[in-house]
Amino acid sequence: MARNKSFLLKIVAVILMIIFAILSFRYFHIDTLVDESIHFWKSASLFWGAVFAYLLAFLIRALAWKMYIPQHVKYTNCVQGVFLSLFINHIAPIKAGDLFRAGFLAAKEKELTLDESVNSVIFMRILDVFTLASIAGAGMLLLGKELVFSLSLPLLASFAILVMIILLLLNRYLPDFFQKHLLMLKNALAKKTSLYLLPLVLISWVLESFVIWNVAKSMGISLAFLESMWVNSITVGGQVFQITPGGISTYESVMTAALALLGIGTREAYTASILSHGFKFIFSYFTGLLLLVTSPAYIRRELRSLGTGRKKG
Repeated sequence: MARNKSFLLKIVAVILMIIFAILSFRYFHIDTLVDESIHFWKSASLFWGAVFAYLLAFLIRALAWKMYIPQHVKYTNCVQGVFLSLFINHIAPIKAGDLFRAGFLAAKEKELTLDESVNSVIFMRILDVFTLASIAGAGMLLLGKELVFSLSLPLLASFAILVMIILLLLNRYLPDFFQKHLLMLKNALAKKTSLYLLPLVLISWVLESFVIWNVAKSMGISLAFLESMWVNSITVGGQVFQITPGGISTYESVMTAALALLGIGTREAYTASILSHGFKFIFSYFTGLLLLVTSPAYIRRELRSLGTGRKKG
């Protein structure tokens, strides 16, 4: 089943790459992209507003991650882990950032085992997916996209069934593993601070939506903020098909389609997707560079050690 799923994901990813190639052939104009980039940069309130909102989104995700972990961990270590994950996801062809994020925190926090760190990362990723799916679903209802909504129902139902099957299989064939992580989940959610997890994650994704919204405003595109939230959730959700660094092609194809469904011209939608994705690439490389500059030897050592399967506790 895993092989079939992987094959299906690759097929969809290739299709999205082909769509991106077609879009680029028809609508990519370097002069237009440069002009729009300069205009966005010179629109100080929009550009720096996007920077601040995007930065704050990750700082809040780091705070939610810290709150989930039963042990006391340093917030600064969670922040570094989150930005390390972002950086890795933008240089690797697959989403390997979560693996490094879990290993990094376990290495930095001596009282935290690798299993506990992995459990926390998995739960936070599930919470992200749930939040994005909820925003996407609510957006489809509010925006009245009946065709998209009707098409999404089978997909959502299939996803729910798939999750249930995976949980049942884990409990059946890996009972010790399943029960161990279920106990970790119960212990983490028993904390009073767990009540803040979903609101914090939701706020973080709302903040990330400002990137698309501000880019659209800079380009003169009429896009309501609720629409930008929906577009962001659909676009980020589409990164499950990532097979290129940072999801190049997947991001642009999905975002262009989402904006087009809102009645925005394909040329403008494509340019907005390139500009917003470029912004996120630059941000991820800048924060990753800061990590390497502030603690280069340690970061490099830990990145190498993660590949050896080193385990604490």
